[in-house]
Amino acid sequence: MTETPPGRRVGPALALLLMLLTVFGPLSMDLYLPVLPALTAELGATTSAAQLTLTACLVGLAVGQVVAGPLSDRFGRRVP
Repeated sequence: MTETPPGRRVGPALALLLMLLTVFGPLSMDLYLPVLPALTAELGATTSAAQLTLTACLVGLAVGQVVAGPLSDRFGRRVP
């Protein structure tokens, strides 16, 4: 069994951060979808405008993946 070098161990703070980043997308959708009808009523917006906010949220999550993926590969991989 190979030992992880002391400088490369994953601490509990990093594990918590990764968990929060993983949960953020599904949690935001679960909280956001039920409130769409109230959003249109409270803001006096059309249904399509409220749905565009959902699209913006999904685009933001996708852009985050495009940015975080290469950074993760660059700085997160171990050298063989």
